[in-house]
Amino acid sequence: MSKVRDIVPSAYDETAQGPLAVPQRAAARLQIGERSSAVAEVEVTPAGLLAIGGMVGAILLGVAVVVRAAKR
Repeated sequence: MSKVRDIVPSAYDETAQGPLAVPQRAAARLQIGERSSAVAEVEVTPAGLLAIGGMVGAILLGVAVVVRAAKR
């Protein structure tokens, strides 16, 4: 028994300006065996991806400083 979900088109705002305002959409489904499955969907603008990348980079740099300080 499979439950198939269609990917709905993103709600593109015609008044949005520039390529960084156009939302991108992704969906993934993971199934392990017959009983376990996970579904994930995300919609984000390229500007949002840049912000997420900056936050991840800052976190990784902060962790590196903490690890180095812990070794002393």
